[in-house]
Amino acid sequence: MSHLRHAWYVAGFADELAPGQLLARTLLDEPLVFFRQPDGRVAALQDRCAHRFAPLSAGTLCEGGAAVQCPYHGLRFDATGACVHNPHGSGAIPRAARVRSWAVLERHRLLWLWAGDAVAADEALIPDLSAVTAAPQHATIRGHQPTACDHRLLADNILDLTHADYLHAGSLGSGAITRAQAEVTDLGPRSVRIRWLSSGDLAPPAFDQHLREQGRPTDQWTEVTWTAPGVMQLHVGATLQGEPRESGVDTCNLHLATPETTGRTHYWYWSTRNFAIGAEANAAIRPLIEFAFSQQDKPMLEAQQRRIGTADFWSLKPVMLAGDAGAVRARRKLDALIGAEAAAAPRAHTEMESTP
Repeated sequence: MSHLRHAWYVAGFADELAPGQLLARTLLDEPLVFFRQPDGRVAALQDRCAHRFAPLSAGTLCEGGAAVQCPYHGLRFDATGACVHNPHGSGAIPRAARVRSWAVLERHRLLWLWAGDAVAADEALIPDLSAVTAAPQHATIRGHQPTACDHRLLADNILDLTHADYLHAGSLGSGAITRAQAEVTDLGPRSVRIRWLSSGDLAPPAFDQHLREQGRPTDQWTEVTWTAPGVMQLHVGATLQGEPRESGVDTCNLHLATPETTGRTHYWYWSTRNFAIGAEANAAIRPLIEFAFSQQDKPMLEAQQRRIGTADFWSLKPVMLAGDAGAVRARRKLDALIGAEAAAAPRAHTEMESTP
């Protein structure tokens, strides 16, 4: 599968990687090993020694955390991927003793991996997620859920939230979003927003119980902003009909999809809210959030993938409904970005060959 290369992908929560530890993770079909350098900056290397292809993640950090030592024959590689120590013979380091290094940085309490050449890494392409990642601890629920589906199916799932009225009926669904008219806004070549607004419907049970008065008509909003290749910010909330949003309940959430291998996706979720803030409330709400992801969304996505198999999504001629507008737009944008990269690659190669 072709991946967008001029892009940042989420590689994990920043606190997954403690100083002195190695973190092994496969992203974009590449086995990688992450570690923190002595100054705290994160490094990412191909998780395959250049000598006998042993996993470096099975080795140890050494030289004060500046290098990884292969567990098989003791070669050491620094954050640039260069071999800096050969314990054998004269100690001479073969010129080819190098592994690929990747541009990686830490922002918004997340680890980000640049999928292309490190020299082209553009930090401006990382969206501002601070509205979620700066939320109070006891108003935050987050998790990592590897899912056996293509990453675009996971994006479809968030970009068409009309499924909440059916898959999450009784908790997150009330029928309002199905009846609402989807509004799609094009935010440029790398982003799209879809919004559903309704007025006069009862709020879903998960929201109704936290309103000032229960069982009354409400104004509701569901807004998703997708940024290529797989970052989605979601606002969902409700307020008593005619009252401002600030008087109601609102959730601000991240849904982050990074391909692992063909047919498998890393899914990180980060849910925050402006109500029921406290350790006890957080503990009570957490099982509801985790149940929706692990027992409803995940099984459905994996079942879809089994039915699709290895077929191209569009070759199956999916029937489109009104709520699919945002998901279709996002898929088309991602396809266009990947296509543009593929078209530019031969031109760049030809220009290099023609340079005297």
